[in-house]
This record gives sequence, structure tokens and C-alpha cells, in this order.
Amino acid sequence: MQKLFIAISALAFFAASCSKSLDINENPNQAQSVTPNVILSAALVGTAANTAGSYLNLPCWLGYWSRSGNYVPDVQTETYNISNAYTNAEWSNQYTNLRNYIDIEQIGEANGLPFYVGVAKVMKAYIMSTLVDVYNDVPYTEAFKVGTIVQPKYDDAQTIYNDLVSELDSSIVYFEKAKSYYGTATSTIINTDDRYDLVYGSAKSNGAGDPTSRMVLWEELANTVELKLLIHQSQVSGQQTFIQAELAKIQANGFGFIGPGQSATVNPGYQASTGKFNPFYGLFYTLTATTVTQNYYRANTYGVNYYLNTNDSRGFFFYTDLNASFAGNNEGDPNAVPNSNTSAIGPGLLKGFTQDQLIFSDFESLFLQAEAAQRGWITGMSEPLYESAITQSYVYLYNGVSVYGPLNASGDATAYYTSGINDVDWNASPNKLEAILTQKWAALNGINWVEAWTDFRRTGIPTLPITSAPTHLEPQIPVRYLYPQVEINTNGVNVPKLGANAQFSAKIFWNQ
Repeated sequence: MQKLFIAISALAFFAASCSKSLDINENPNQAQSVTPNVILSAALVGTAANTAGSYLNLPCWLGYWSRSGNYVPDVQTETYNISNAYTNAEWSNQYTNLRNYIDIEQIGEANGLPFYVGVAKVMKAYIMSTLVDVYNDVPYTEAFKVGTIVQPKYDDAQTIYNDLVSELDSSIVYFEKAKSYYGTATSTIINTDDRYDLVYGSAKSNGAGDPTSRMVLWEELANTVELKLLIHQSQVSGQQTFIQAELAKIQANGFGFIGPGQSATVNPGYQASTGKFNPFYGLFYTLTATTVTQNYYRANTYGVNYYLNTNDSRGFFFYTDLNASFAGNNEGDPNAVPNSNTSAIGPGLLKGFTQDQLIFSDFESLFLQAEAAQRGWITGMSEPLYESAITQSYVYLYNGVSVYGPLNASGDATAYYTSGINDVDWNASPNKLEAILTQKWAALNGINWVEAWTDFRRTGIPTLPITSAPTHLEPQIPVRYLYPQVEINTNGVNVPKLGANAQFSAKIFWNQ
């Protein structure tokens, strides 16, 4: 009942805060009188919802999903001729969610609660870096000066990234302070903070049973988010000294990164009750039927062919099988075939109403570590990290799936990455970075499409032939989104001016 209570109270609070305004330039209700544990649970539930339902065009652009032939074309998505209003909801929801973490940080600082300050800094970096990754320059330093600045300036994207890295460094200091704080705190305080930590609290299967171990998991997450931000800048020549200095700090703190079985997930007590189930599952199912989303999104031919041609059994978990096979449509194909001839999104992604919502998977972390090791950035061998990443992807997809009978995730993963196939088998792959990034793309299907888009933009891996579809405005996947119309309407004086078809030319700063 405790977990259910958290879910109900957190969702109610989050809904109330969102109902006021989704414009970052308007004054939200300030939550200073609310204890930070309540805000934290609400904020994490909001982050989970945003992760599950934002930028849903990207799986189509990246060769994962496609539109069913049962529906008319989505002109903007399938032509790349996107408008400023294309991501209004995502922009608004993410800034609303950020406000929660700003409140948590301020209350934590004012009341000597270091755990809450540390979590706020990590999650702020997680969300803010995503905004940079899709828009480049965005409001940051003035974005939350509510009551004093109603039209915040736009900050330089590289400068934001650098400051987020500093925030992640600072979070480690606060988690260390939290270990000392909990050493003298009452059991009531310790248990309450643990209960409202929906990521690594002891109620989670991957959680910690004591506050010190819980802080270590958060420190690993902080380091992993920082590693991601550094990896994103691998092509930025002027940042290499900065990157090495930050990697040295991570090594010095000694906490490492998210490892196998340590995925950051949120679950406030999702259940088979209207409005209370996992947000990703809820895109596809109601209590009694499938949704339009389930019928609309089908397998993509590119993804289908990749998993089939590499003998990757994960394909049957990313997509439903038809007569022991599976099939899809090409992205942007005006002659897309109907649902009776295509595969739906599969059981490895849609496990059930109560499934955890991934925020940062262990396999994404391991792929980041494999890339860093291959670049010589961190100690350790890249091959075992690569193979562990593939294994953990199999473990996640197979977990909880019964439709195929007894399963052996580890055994199937080993058979896959020792198959002798290029960009699958480490020893059969001459270009190791290409293998890492190809397998990372294969693993992030339906899980983290923003990160897959970022990797594609910064490296061109994998080569996605769908960019040649005749319906496209230009024969390339967009490199960014346009600034949302909701922001132009209220802060137009500060919104950077972009040229025509800027979605193809105004690159994110790390895209060099």
C-alpha cells in the first residue's frame, strides 16, 4: 500500500503542476511549501512519462518503426517538412519537468538535504542535455528566474553542456554529504527518503538496501550521464582537453558507471488501472483494447531486415512475429501495406501494465563505456564491455516474456556475438567503433530513440538507406528540430533565427 500511495500522490501533484502552464516563460505554482520527497516522486514520474512518449517520430526516421498502411501518411514526419509546432508538447513538458527539479534543488539547499540536491542536479543534466541535443541553443541560466525574467535569453549550447558537466561533478559532492547525513539521521527520515526514491529505493528490484549503497548507485548514474555528454562531443576538436580533464575527475571519484543489472528505472506502483499504468505501455493499450498507437506503428523494413540478416533473435521481441517471421514497411512509403501484413511492436518492449519505465538502461551505459574504452578514454577492454552490453539488451528484452516458452538470454546473446558476422562478432569486425555503434542502435530500438538519433548525427552510423525515400523534402534525416511555435509566441524576441529548411543545416554544436 505504501507504493500505491506514492503513485497516487505523486501523479496527483504532477498533474496539478502541469495543469497551470506549459510555457516556460509563465509563472508556475511554486512548491516551496511541499516537502521535497513528494516533489521528487512527482518529478521522476514526469520524467518517466516524458521519456516514454516524446519525439515519437524518431523511431520511424531511424529504421525502427513505420506507419501502418491502414492510416493516411503523416506528412510532416514522412516528408521531413516539419513545422515549428511539431514539438510544442515535448518542449513544454520537459521545461515543466525541469521546474520540479529546480524546486527540489532549492528546497534541498535551504534545508540541508544533500540527497535531494544531488538527485536534482543529475536529473537536471539528464533533461537539459536532451533539450540541447534536439534544439542546440536553449534558455538555461534565465529559464527559471520566475517573477523577474519572463522572456529568458538563449544560452550557447556548448556552454550549457559544460555547465551540466560541472553540475554532475557537484552532484557527487552532495551524494557524499548525503552518506554522512544519513549516518546520523533517524530511521524515519532514512525510510521516507528511500521510499520516495523511485529509481534506486529498496523497493526496486535493482535498488539498494541501505542509504550508502543507494547513494553509490546515484553516483554511478551521475558519472554515466556525464560520460554520455562527453561521448557526444567526441567529434568536437576544441573540447578534447576538457573531456580528458573531466574523465580524470570521474576516475578520481572512483564510483564508476552503471553496470549490469543497475538500470535507472522508474516505477511508482504502476498497475492495471486507468491512468496508473506504465506510460509507454499506455501508449499502446487500454485496459480492454489496443489504442490507435498500437495499430498505427508497425515494424520498419530496415529494422526487420537487419535483425533477420544478422540472425538476431531480439527481432522477435522488438516486433511481433507473423507465421514465424515478421515484416514491416519502409519509412515514408506512400504504399505502406496494412496491418494484416506487418508486425506490431513486440513483447520485449510492451511487457505489461506494471513494467518499469527505463530512464537509463544498463546496456546503453555499457555501450558508452565500450566506446570510451575503444577511444582510449577510460581503462579497461572494450570487447567485454561490448559483449556485456549485448547480453544485457537480451536480458531486458527476454525478461517477463512468456509467449515463446523457455528462454536463455545469456546463451542466445553469446551465440549472436560469436556468430562471425561483421558488426556483430567483435573478432569479425575490423571497425570496432562501427560495431559498437551499430549494436547500440540495434539495442535502443523502442527504448531510447533520441540517443540513437544523436549517435547517427554525430557519426553517421548506421547507414540508413531510408533517407532516399521519394517523399522526403531532402534526401537526409533532419539534424535537429525547429524551435517550437509555443516558444516563438511568447519569447520570440530571444528565439534564434534559423534559415529555410534549417532542420537539415543548423546542426547541433557537437555534430562536426
